[in-house]
Amino acid sequence: MTTIRTIEVSCPLCGSDDAMHLFEAVDRLHGIEGRFRYVRCRSCELVYMNPQVAPESIGHLYPESYAPHADKSQTSRKALMAVRDGLHKIPLVGTELKRWTDARVMAPLFRRLSVGRRLLDVGCGSGAFLAAARAATGCEVQGVDISTHAVRTARMRYGVDVFEGPITEAPLADDSFDAITAWWYLEHIANPNEAVAAMSRLLKEGGTCVLGVPNFDSAFARRFRDRWYHLDCPRHLCIWSPATMRRLLELHGLNVTRIFHDRSPWGLLGSLQYQRYGDNTDPKRRNRIRQSVLLWLLLLPATIVVSLLRRSDIIVVYAQKRTAGTRAGAGRDGRDGPSI
Repeated sequence: MTTIRTIEVSCPLCGSDDAMHLFEAVDRLHGIEGRFRYVRCRSCELVYMNPQVAPESIGHLYPESYAPHADKSQTSRKALMAVRDGLHKIPLVGTELKRWTDARVMAPLFRRLSVGRRLLDVGCGSGAFLAAARAATGCEVQGVDISTHAVRTARMRYGVDVFEGPITEAPLADDSFDAITAWWYLEHIANPNEAVAAMSRLLKEGGTCVLGVPNFDSAFARRFRDRWYHLDCPRHLCIWSPATMRRLLELHGLNVTRIFHDRSPWGLLGSLQYQRYGDNTDPKRRNRIRQSVLLWLLLLPATIVVSLLRRSDIIVVYAQKRTAGTRAGAGRDGRDGPSI
């Protein structure tokens, strides 16, 4: 049995030591032993784990089958893809899914990419997103990931150039990328300021940064608390919100231009799985609720309403690197952007 060591930390965003206890949580996805405490900083309101998993124990939190690192040939990954493909075949539902994800979320990014332009994906996992972006736009792509298994998959399956290691150590030239993405990455790291500073440094002036994160200000995070699917304890060290994301990005020369709110019921289904069964580790009931197409369709109207109220489980934040003379916070508007 592997022992997960933890250490007391200051707020990863503002450095304050003044935080209030929220709840304790356990690993409901992979069953790693231990109870982990989450707190909210009284200064900047970031929610984070404290005590936090020590750096030398981080690798023990991620089995080889962990979804973002796994190849799509993995059995669990294939099951999820089958559910998604089934939804896409349903009249109107499939059309709407594609419109939300492609037209609303990816189109603003892909419009900025073309042959000769460069895209970096931080925490790129298996490289599937980079391969799709390259096929759609003709841009040059590069990735960064700390997982040896994920890096090997990205290189062998997709032919993507990936640096194995943290973004802070990547041997990449300053001001060399037109766009940088980080999908479901910031919540996993203990040093968000260092990581975003590195992204800002690598991004060209006026370049675009796109970050997808779970949203602790969501309606379902408040309802399910330690059984909220996107808490993903103990892998998620920091749980962001629109306000804390805006603060983090502006600290490093990036102005938020829009924030998309997800409409998908996937996270709600996962939370209901935890609420009903306690976890998702028992093979006899694994994903019984989470992969239900019928429940997905029944819950979709509710999650659409939640997204319109700007209280979705997932947000995608667009930001632009400030040019000379641009003030901090001078995005397109001062509010959350459209829902996905």
